[in-house]
Amino acid sequence: MSLVLDEYLNRVIEADCPEVMKNFPNSSIDLILCDLPYGTTSNPWDIPIDFNLLWQNYERIIKPNGVIALTAAGIFTGSVISSNPAWFKYKIVWIKSKSTNFLNAKKQPLRRHEDICIFYNKQSIYQPQMIPGKSYNKGWRKEQTTGCYGKYHSSQAISNGNRYPYDILFFDEGEPDDWFYCKTCEHEETRPYHPTQKPVDLGRYLIRTFTIPGAVVLDNACGCGSFLIAAIREARNFIGIEKNSGAYHQKVKPIDFVKIARDRIAAETPPNFLFNG
Repeated sequence: MSLVLDEYLNRVIEADCPEVMKNFPNSSIDLILCDLPYGTTSNPWDIPIDFNLLWQNYERIIKPNGVIALTAAGIFTGSVISSNPAWFKYKIVWIKSKSTNFLNAKKQPLRRHEDICIFYNKQSIYQPQMIPGKSYNKGWRKEQTTGCYGKYHSSQAISNGNRYPYDILFFDEGEPDDWFYCKTCEHEETRPYHPTQKPVDLGRYLIRTFTIPGAVVLDNACGCGSFLIAAIREARNFIGIEKNSGAYHQKVKPIDFVKIARDRIAAETPPNFLFNG
């Protein structure tokens, strides 16, 4: 690890994220996994971060085979994708176990999904999280030519039962085996700390997919630290940055998300831990 990066490793820094990221060495981060402010509510903490500043830092600090995974929803998904179309590759849809938009239910559909927008410059690490299914042997496929992919050679259609994951992460128990199942954070071991808190299991799935053990995961708007907890549980190092301003419980009592994140991390790990790749 770089000596400069070591100052920030496995810590939560209370600051404006561009001011911190500008100190990181080039090509030092394996995965940027962040639930940015969407700017879709009137909450004072929900103010979008300038995309120009973000990408100036993101493109410099991410490793050549690293990934930037940004959560989004609605019109903000379009803003995220259009912020760097040259690097955007695809999005994953997370179908949630809890709907939102009840106040507009008579005028609009309830909202039950969010997007994870995936960016990278060169082919990234990709470890598909295989999903168990039924094995089969359908014999041999004939040689053929298609308009999309050209010539196919004859091959055996056989599977041991493992299925490649789809770009949809499903939400409900008891559904077909070929979905990854991930509930919202209300179903985790403690009550939600943040209004837009993401589940730890969602972070774990993405971290397993795009990194190897010992990697460095950055969440530059880490809130209460769920993606940092996910990194710890997957034996990855992390850096969390949180501005920590404008959040109040029932609009009265200030909420210290940095303290919450640090307390959650302390409950997960021994002091001065470091995961090696």
